Amino acid sequence: MPPQKGMNLNAVRKQYVQLNPVNAVSNGVYSSKSGIPLIKFDISSSDAPMFLQGDELRINGKITAQTGAGAALGNTDKNFVDNFCGRFANCIDTITVSSKRLNQVIERVNNYWRIVPSVVSGIHGNEDINTVLAHEGDHFETNFLGRHSLVAQDAAKGKSFSSRLYCGVLNSGQMMDLSRNGLGGLVIEILLKPDVSVVFGEDAATNSASYFLSDLTLTCPLYHMDGSSAAPQSTFAFNSLSTVFQTINSSTSVVALTPGLKQVSSIFCNFMNTAEIGNQGNNSARLGNIGEVRALRYSLNGALYPLSYRLLTNEEDVNLTTTHHSYKGRTMIDRNYLEAVSINRFSETNRCVMAWNNWNAGVVDRSQTQNNDGVDQGTANGIGILYDSFGTGEDLSQTVFSFELEASGTDLDGTAAKAQGVYMCFLNKNQIVMSQQGIQIIR
Repeated sequence: MPPQKGMNLNAVRKQYVQLNPVNAVSNGVYSSKSGIPLIKFDISSSDAPMFLQGDELRINGKITAQTGAGAALGNTDKNFVDNFCGRFANCIDTITVSSKRLNQVIERVNNYWRIVPSVVSGIHGNEDINTVLAHEGDHFETNFLGRHSLVAQDAAKGKSFSSRLYCGVLNSGQMMDLSRNGLGGLVIEILLKPDVSVVFGEDAATNSASYFLSDLTLTCPLYHMDGSSAAPQSTFAFNSLSTVFQTINSSTSVVALTPGLKQVSSIFCNFMNTAEIGNQGNNSARLGNIGEVRALRYSLNGALYPLSYRLLTNEEDVNLTTTHHSYKGRTMIDRNYLEAVSINRFSETNRCVMAWNNWNAGVVDRSQTQNNDGVDQGTANGIGILYDSFGTGEDLSQTVFSFELEASGTDLDGTAAKAQGVYMCFLNKNQIVMSQQGIQIIR
């Protein structure tokens, strides 16, 4: 975000600062296999007014992959990464953003590798993915032509990236005051995933494929301002991403919990078979199809809310033999899901890859295990509900949120093999209040 309107531009200087990890090692390599699964960056504070443009912040580096024995991956072998998640985001388990002023955690994004695919496919179109996102984090389409990114590509020299970080606090739409009376600088910590959850596929599992990150830097766009040109930042509002993992294992399942959050803007969920989590033969970042959905309802304390009706589909009618392949009647479910991901009304949604009349993330004939092996085209399935895109959000601090999902009995039959993992993301409005005495985070 550029300097605020009315600011004296002659007193503003923009600077790009490139930082190295503060926990750098001699060989500069990070991965769970190398024993350095944590990447830490330190953005210093300033006595004079200094602001960070979070949505333009980028982490740069190179990803290489190889077999467990250190050999190159074969170009014709089945070694993949999830396209919507992207080559770099596939490597991340958790991102933590903290204020240096009082060592306070501002936001911790868990299950990062499950959030990014929903965001990339839910608010970006094919044009975005094939251009800017492909160059940033190596995101790609999942159609028949693109398939999944082959990790063996550029295996000898690695694949470069310059990726944004999908954290709410860094994408709030306003600049962050890093001065001593503001946040006092930032600390960004990135916890990496184990090898088995990154490079996947039949040959990846056979060869125990692994990945390595190197040449890491953080590019920080900073605005330096004269003291007379910028008033001290007293408040900073942002949406945080809080995740919860649940399971469902029957054709009619209810997920219920008390989120403990006071200003929830929206909730969205994505799914995958629990048997595939942590299995290197399968894609643990895929947006799996939850089967042939019959009905979906959202409730607070047992009462239907914010919709006073169930979302029904005609998938069962269209596809009389319950083979969970039909996708012709889930329009209302998809609409609410896209609203939840974008935190905006459906009429304002103009970018996504969900469709059932082409090859991009919405083909008609899909099974419950679609996209789990890297060979078939992917999907962009999920469910969600929008509470508030403009106001203070919904108070779920002492309220039981629940959704009831009814699917075909041949999909979720109560067996361990058919159980589904549910990754739930709560987008909650937060505010940081800053003064000379310190900062207070109101969640």
